[in-house]
Amino acid sequence: MRGMLLVALAFLTPAIAHADIAPPPKPQPQIVIYGPTPTAVTCGKGQARLIEGAPVPPRAQQGYIQAGGQAPSPVTERYAFGVDADGRVIDLKREAAWTPDSQAAVIASWRFAPGAPASDCKLPLIATVTPLELATPAQMLQTQIAEWRNTPAYLRKALDARGNCGQTPRRRPQNIAYPDIRPFGDRTVDPAWAGMTYDIDADGAVRNIKIVTQHGEPAFADLAAASIAESRFMSGSPRTGCHAVFKAGVKASPAAKRPDAASFERPTDACKLKKVPLPEVMPYPPAFAERRVGGWAIVRFDVAPWGQIGSVEVLASQPTPAFGGAAVDLMQRIKIQAPPNGGYRGCVMPIIYATPAVVDEDY
Repeated sequence: MRGMLLVALAFLTPAIAHADIAPPPKPQPQIVIYGPTPTAVTCGKGQARLIEGAPVPPRAQQGYIQAGGQAPSPVTERYAFGVDADGRVIDLKREAAWTPDSQAAVIASWRFAPGAPASDCKLPLIATVTPLELATPAQMLQTQIAEWRNTPAYLRKALDARGNCGQTPRRRPQNIAYPDIRPFGDRTVDPAWAGMTYDIDADGAVRNIKIVTQHGEPAFADLAAASIAESRFMSGSPRTGCHAVFKAGVKASPAAKRPDAASFERPTDACKLKKVPLPEVMPYPPAFAERRVGGWAIVRFDVAPWGQIGSVEVLASQPTPAFGGAAVDLMQRIKIQAPPNGGYRGCVMPIIYATPAVVDEDY
């Protein structure tokens, strides 16, 4: 009997070893679209009334499609924050660590009614996930506007696939006209934008301009379309489905008031450091720099006898922890001249992030 059992196992083992295992699903390009900007947000006590805001922009991502090729069900992304007496967002935090800073930067730019500070405000964002292959041209162009310089290659490819404009060799421009959008910029945290398509005929003239999607003042989209009409390309085979996007500059959002750094000093601190040489270019959280959201951080640190900064601790930061993280990164890059008889201990310093005023050369 034992011999028969061993024979049976010998026959079974190869069958198990060669069992087919289905490969894991591959992530597919998707567009995540959020609901409209709320008019008020529920807080610990009452509501905070929004007086100036901007919608959370769509974003592109690589995700998984449900069985049967159906689009994923809507998901809710949650934020928590407070509002100071001036109506500025403070203590902004998000539940999901993977949520991009571009969302937080938009929320941090919101302005609520002043004179009514609030805490424990809850913001649920309802997100609808659409497979890129099912997205409309308007949705794709809106996402390109939101992604701006960081548009994923698969989104550009999907837009090009709606015509032959991206066909190699591309039609070379002969004269490109750019709209003067300065009058529309630096006015609101929710600036105007527009996305459009057009064709190019054999002589290089632009034809069939269509404003596919627009936001804000209609005059902005009309101006952008007029500039495309004035452009010319080198002659060649006709092209269809070309696309272009434009957006006005956003208004800067100053940070909330910061406490005096001296209020964080301890009796045991031993720091006579008067000034720290900061670099001309400071590491500014990218998404907040793009939205021109100001912030600050107050840090405590030590200085070794050889000038190396260490033991960096973020004591406070606003409007989000991202500015505290940028401050730590900054301090770790700095080396200063320490006294010959020893270093410093418990130095406290504010680091301020503010965007400069927009000048004509920036356009």
